[in-house]
Amino acid sequence: MFKNISLYSKLALLLTAMITVLALGCSSSDSSDAPSAPAQPQAPAAAAASDAAAPAAKALPPKPAAKGFAQVAATAAAEPSSSTSAVELPPDRKYGGNLNYAMGSNNNHVFYQQYTPGAGAAWAMTIGDPIMAYGAGAEWLKEKSMATSFDVSADGKTLVFQLREGTNYSDGTPFNAESQAWSLNWVLDPENTAVTRPQISSIESVTATGEYEVTIVTERVYTPILAALGMMGGMSFSPTAYEADGVDHFKTFGAPTTGPFMVDEWIQGSQTKFSANPHYHTEGKPYLDSWTWVEIDDFQVRGAALQTGQVDLIQSHAKALDTNLALRADSSLTELKSFAGVRLSHHNAAREPFDDIRVRQAAQHAMDRQGWNDVIANGEGHTYMGSVIPPASAFAYEVAPGEFPYPYDPAAGKALMEEYAADKGLTLPLTTMSAYTCTPEQSEAGCVDLVEQPIGVTTTSKSEDVARAEFELELYKAVGFEPTMNIGEGREGPRTFVDKSASFSLRGFGVRPHPSGSFDSYMGYGGYWNNGGWSQAPIQMELDQLLKDAAATYDYDEQVKLYKEAQKVYMENCLGGVKSANLPTLWYVSPSVGWPGAPSVDHVLFHSDGSLKIYDMWME
Repeated sequence: MFKNISLYSKLALLLTAMITVLALGCSSSDSSDAPSAPAQPQAPAAAAASDAAAPAAKALPPKPAAKGFAQVAATAAAEPSSSTSAVELPPDRKYGGNLNYAMGSNNNHVFYQQYTPGAGAAWAMTIGDPIMAYGAGAEWLKEKSMATSFDVSADGKTLVFQLREGTNYSDGTPFNAESQAWSLNWVLDPENTAVTRPQISSIESVTATGEYEVTIVTERVYTPILAALGMMGGMSFSPTAYEADGVDHFKTFGAPTTGPFMVDEWIQGSQTKFSANPHYHTEGKPYLDSWTWVEIDDFQVRGAALQTGQVDLIQSHAKALDTNLALRADSSLTELKSFAGVRLSHHNAAREPFDDIRVRQAAQHAMDRQGWNDVIANGEGHTYMGSVIPPASAFAYEVAPGEFPYPYDPAAGKALMEEYAADKGLTLPLTTMSAYTCTPEQSEAGCVDLVEQPIGVTTTSKSEDVARAEFELELYKAVGFEPTMNIGEGREGPRTFVDKSASFSLRGFGVRPHPSGSFDSYMGYGGYWNNGGWSQAPIQMELDQLLKDAAATYDYDEQVKLYKEAQKVYMENCLGGVKSANLPTLWYVSPSVGWPGAPSVDHVLFHSDGSLKIYDMWME
């Protein structure tokens, strides 16, 4: 069906089923509110060989006048959106300079393929260009992609990419099909423990079929694969450097990649400096000579550093009340706000007592979501009403507050716990989780046998996490749990998602550009990241099948419908854990920062690159 259609047609057909457009603000749960997919063109009876070089799907708007960040943000809503990477600076614009970006300590090493903290996108997408980068409106960003064209086989399982020619990695070693295929196969090898592997795990084989041609075969029809290849898993690194230096070297000094910047210096607990890649494939980019991630844990110190000009851009938190008030009062600064996935208290539904829906329902009734939002997010979050992803996504499923099946009702929760305890011959409070023994098939897939353990509230020793743990502990105790406090014992992520031993683990639902990247890994059956454990309960397997069906369809409307149905099942059956609210992320930006096409405060779009796109910034 797809073999000979033009690039434009393939993009319209494939990417309409792959892109989530996220805008700040609330969307209805009704599927009719999802943006309409572009009309899907019919394949011509015969297409000329030159079809692969068809023009880009969207023309760029006129170049905007040079503006500082604040002015751009104020007027962006009135201007047509476009790929910011394609906007050139005016001739009189000064190039160069260093941008200082202040965030918290969240950098345990600098090899992006094995990097675990959630801030990876803040820097990883500046050092590597993936095979397929794309924008918020389903437009293919060729200037940020290592592929120049692609074809899809008639059965939908084989993708053939033509790659850039004459390009080098940041260390000067050549980029070609062999190096791209080698990188993908390295990520796919479980022995390499790449955290990006789940993004592309549907791939069955990767082969260099020409000097600049890579062929990828997927094990099943999996329409989100292009979205997955637009993230870190699709970013290649130099095999020559790997053979010479190895992973440990990369963790300290970074891996040579194809992006606009490269790791220059990493000082753990202090800063990471990124310098412009001298071998970057696009002449004149990036605009900056360098940028530096400055680690400042104290929000007030971070805010003061911005106001005194020591840094140019900071990330803040809704709970940093004094800092936010001071920065919001400074009219020279621009604020941006975006929502993350819903916060979760994860538990393993394969283990007693969480394998019983009454216990899971009781835990849901225990959660005072509005109180949680007020205390933990200073009232700036979005309380959970069914959507695990930010509420403005086309794929978000939400019910009206009066229709939510598990409102805050500790008395109802306590009654469910008492019923469960009576049936099992137990007395409240519940303190223990059962052991779990994997089946042989599960063990082969990565399942870990678990011993009987105390029910605990698990989190890090960060002050904001401890405050959240203390708040939630009292809620769970009120319905008949007696959890222990498991604070700062380390490996909270692996214990939650890999061996799945932690309970009431205070983390969240990670958001990826395409829903499959989040839903398959967090809501599907077993596997890495799935916090629901290895339960083979009928409802879990029904949910898993819904996700597989959604990922296999090229029909955009059908995909939206299936992903919403999956969230409905997830909500009604209390799977995964106790959902509270989507937390906001706040940024404050100095007027000295220039950024063409910057998102406005009211409308932030979600791309394959969810970072702040530092490669498009310059210093005034």
